[in-house]
Amino acid sequence: MSLRMLFDQATYQSMMTTWPTKPAVHDLPEGSHLPAIVNAKLLNTYLDTGCAPADEINVVKDGAARHPRAYATAGKLDPARIAMWRERGYSFQIRNLDRWYPPLHAMCRAIQHETGFGCYVTAFVTPAGTQGLDYHWDQNIGIVYQASGTKTWQIWRPVVEEPHHGYKASNTQPLGELVEQLKADGPDLEIELKPGQVLVLPRGWVHNPHALDQSADSVHLTFVIRERTGFWIGERLAKAAIESTPLRRVIAPADIVGEAALAAQIDEARSTLVGWLGKVDIQVFAAELLDTARTELEPDYI
Repeated sequence: MSLRMLFDQATYQSMMTTWPTKPAVHDLPEGSHLPAIVNAKLLNTYLDTGCAPADEINVVKDGAARHPRAYATAGKLDPARIAMWRERGYSFQIRNLDRWYPPLHAMCRAIQHETGFGCYVTAFVTPAGTQGLDYHWDQNIGIVYQASGTKTWQIWRPVVEEPHHGYKASNTQPLGELVEQLKADGPDLEIELKPGQVLVLPRGWVHNPHALDQSADSVHLTFVIRERTGFWIGERLAKAAIESTPLRRVIAPADIVGEAALAAQIDEARSTLVGWLGKVDIQVFAAELLDTARTELEPDYI
């Protein structure tokens, strides 16, 4: 279980050295066990029986989500309400499958071990002729596996450079005028993703996925890969600087509330931090950081 369940060997090897920066469509590799591990029947059964955890479900249509009380009773997924919203053309986002469905947990952990990148899995069930989520971009690369039906992906080049964590996230930006411009311009790329195909969608690429022109329900899974960056290393280095005794010393209140005094404290702390960083044993730190990259649990995502 690894990225090689999603890509052939040549694509896998290329991704390990040159991480994708442009959208691309691949076929699921021959012999992949992924369709046996997770498929449309399984995901629909979780919804129809109410066995999926209610707090991991979003019910969405045309970009707007229903309140959890609309589809859950006493904190449990309500099959009758799910059926009602399905009949009304609502899509279902099934989040964090890797946290509660063991085969996908194992797959994500394998991906994390081989890449050092975190991983989580979200599924989308979209009734034929409808749309769930609409125009947005993501903060991490998405690997989209189409399990059944066909989904249309309208894709535009990034409008922000290197979105990361909460920085320049689409849900923090005013999108009204941008969406109107995107509609007027038309997509840079339009893909009809068919069963057994895999779409690589790098972070920042604006997309508008829908099943508006389809006669069958669409079911896909998105493997979200939380890439590591220089900022990630910087965060860990700064956190490790707690070992510096001078940086742990208390600053007098007067040096916090006075702007000039605070500026002097910032300058001193910066110099101390730079000095401490220059003494870090990078080989030892690399070994510790590699273990973190391969084992740390993913926080809730944006």
